[in-house]
Amino acid sequence: MAGRERETAAFEARVARTREGQPQHTALLGEWAIGKTTLLMHWRRLRQQAGDAVVLSMAYPQSADEFLAGLVTAIDAELGTDWPRRLDVELGVDIGIADARFRRTAPNSERELRAALRRLVEHRADEDRSVVVLLDDVDLLRETGDVLLRLRACALELYAADLPLAFIVAASPGLFTEVRSAHEPLVRFFEPLTVGPLDDSDAARALAEPLAETTVRFDPDVVAEIVDLAGGRPYYLQKLGYYTFDAAGNGRVTQAEFAVAFERAFASVSQEIFAARWAGMSPIDRQVVAVVARSTEPRPSGDIEAEAARRGVRPGAARQSLRRLASKGQIDRLANGHRGRYEVRDRLFKRYLELQTCEP
Repeated sequence: MAGRERETAAFEARVARTREGQPQHTALLGEWAIGKTTLLMHWRRLRQQAGDAVVLSMAYPQSADEFLAGLVTAIDAELGTDWPRRLDVELGVDIGIADARFRRTAPNSERELRAALRRLVEHRADEDRSVVVLLDDVDLLRETGDVLLRLRACALELYAADLPLAFIVAASPGLFTEVRSAHEPLVRFFEPLTVGPLDDSDAARALAEPLAETTVRFDPDVVAEIVDLAGGRPYYLQKLGYYTFDAAGNGRVTQAEFAVAFERAFASVSQEIFAARWAGMSPIDRQVVAVVARSTEPRPSGDIEAEAARRGVRPGAARQSLRRLASKGQIDRLANGHRGRYEVRDRLFKRYLELQTCEP
């Protein structure tokens, strides 16, 4: 959690105001691999240790009703209730691993959610404790704006009944631009809290402090290279640090050991993140991102569109692709007039793209 003191202090202050009867809801916004999920887990532990009721639920590409029904299940688990509801059991086998999932039919998921939240808040009302609901990756939902508006309606109803709670939703920076017409009321309700990359000193501290409790040491040039490759993204630091630690010989990691560790870490990140990102791109997006990834410095959109045109992509389509890729955090846009310049700052993702789009 190195370098996340500011965000954690802001979260704690908002929870305190909620406990005082002034609910303050949060949209935790940040790019991929920036540590949003880790922050939510950390905040969950902090509030549980303080005796608060904390619910954590993950979003998937699912409908609004499916997501809300799953949230009701998570709330019931926090309450420890045994509901006499009919459960549909799905048994599936995926790569030899049995997976059991429970589905609850919900004729009115929003009404059930309001009832479940009311029970949870009332359960803690006499204990002077907070009720915090953490929702991760909400922008993966097919109807993100609808879900956020329904959460807002539930919270306002509880607030009117003097039963406050705090919602914390985590998503990419483009969350509110994607919900369009619902933008203004949601921004006012879910106050944005942006989490950015760690600076180099915090990134180095994130590596050094855990190592201090072990007999393993990384050479200074290895630490510097990990920090540079991670680009301030805690997820990359975790992956690179883990595989580097695992490669230690005689309690020390030199550049020779790190070279092997890097390939393993890169393969792991590629499989867990990059492959899905690449698979989700349209053919046009793949052509455009290939042009951007091969650039050694930020390029004006006009230059990118001209090169993409030589690949058969029309300028208008390339322009739309650049905007789409930037909104998803797959490329970076630098302000430079109306058109802007683009690059891929993420060194690991850039390497992956270069491997995917290399020409014979």
